[in-house]
Amino acid sequence: MEISDALVTAITREILRRLQSGELSLETTAAASGKASPVCQSPAASALAPCRRKVVSEIDIMRLCPASGGIGQSVEIGVRDIITPLAVDYIAKMRITVNRIG
Repeated sequence: MEISDALVTAITREILRRLQSGELSLETTAAASGKASPVCQSPAASALAPCRRKVVSEIDIMRLCPASGGIGQSVEIGVRDIITPLAVDYIAKMRITVNRIG
């Protein structure tokens, strides 16, 4: 698939529309905002927003399960959370167990 100016414009417009409608929000990091991390080790944090989907990126997984922690770590995410393909690769490489809760 070729990325064209029209595609970038369409994606940008869609993101702006979702931001304005409240369907999508730009949140600061969990540490800066004082809120629980969207990708978490505890079931209580996912109970805060049970109906929301969260995109779990490779960076999120790397923060929770750093390479220095070794192979075979585990992480808990919400039932409706979406894991990016790069995160899936990191999970497979590090043999991380992903438990869906909620």
